[in-house]
Amino acid sequence: MFSFANSYPYRHLSQLLRFSMLGILGFSITACQSMTPVAETVTPPSNQPKIALVLGGGGAKGFAHVGVIKVLEENGIKPTLVVGTSVGSLVGSLYTSGYNPQQLEQLALTTPDSELTDFVFSNQGFIEGIKLKNFINAKVGGRAIEDFPMRFAAVAAEKQTLKKAVFTTGNAGLAVQASSSVPNIFIAPRIPEKVGKKYIDGGVVSLVPVDSARDLGADIVIAVDVTANNNNNSPSTINKIPTISSLSSFWSFLENSVVANSAQASIRQSSVRHERERADIVIIPNVAHISSIDTSQRSELIHAGSQATTAQIAAIKQLIKEKSKSKYATL
Repeated sequence: MFSFANSYPYRHLSQLLRFSMLGILGFSITACQSMTPVAETVTPPSNQPKIALVLGGGGAKGFAHVGVIKVLEENGIKPTLVVGTSVGSLVGSLYTSGYNPQQLEQLALTTPDSELTDFVFSNQGFIEGIKLKNFINAKVGGRAIEDFPMRFAAVAAEKQTLKKAVFTTGNAGLAVQASSSVPNIFIAPRIPEKVGKKYIDGGVVSLVPVDSARDLGADIVIAVDVTANNNNNSPSTINKIPTISSLSSFWSFLENSVVANSAQASIRQSSVRHERERADIVIIPNVAHISSIDTSQRSELIHAGSQATTAQIAAIKQLIKEKSKSKYATL
């Protein structure tokens, strides 16, 4: 019986068709992958300084971080490393995974609290944090931190010892969950899950994690503090405990910082200021007067971050220029 498979001309044609189909399939896969928000990995010249962007905690005030990123990128300034605490880790994880400033702003303006908040009845807290973890992992495509195109670190604290923990590898959503787990509000997650130590909000030990950025090799540290009050004419609404009227706000829970509610608040605030001052550039958006309860203020928060960064652009560019001439010089 005649067989196409055993006939050389037809077998050759069959191989060509198979290779063509594989080529089409490969092209289709590549095209699909190109639609995901993944930034191109760019290796900076060796003489360029390593720039760290440090995004501090502060609940809803953290929307200002998006404005900071927008202005830096508009001026051609792209960090080598992003280190974040609490809401800073949330924004930082999305940015370093490949989201551009426009995509970050869209997420900031459209993500409802319901996508991030999961209430539970527990003596450990009343937000489980699983929704936050899953949200981040979904948005970064399930990638581990070490697979991001830009270096990222999330700062948390061991619950029992209050020792600082800096996560630079592993499950991105879990690291952000740990970094954002305000004690007595969020249930502290374990890392590794189920068997590891429990971790809580990084703001307990490092609200603006400048020292962690230095430890990770940064030559220039640009720190963003959204909790400082740089407007003496406006009453501060920083770190107020959530009220009954704000119990639906994920961001108001994050803003309930341990720094403000601790019995040693003044000592912790002093520590925060001292670490922040070890940065080369400190950006302080004017957001103290904005309430975390009103989600309509997100655009204003982003704008405040943009304004504060624009005011510092000349100094940032000059610092980069000086560091580029002599990378390891002490400025």
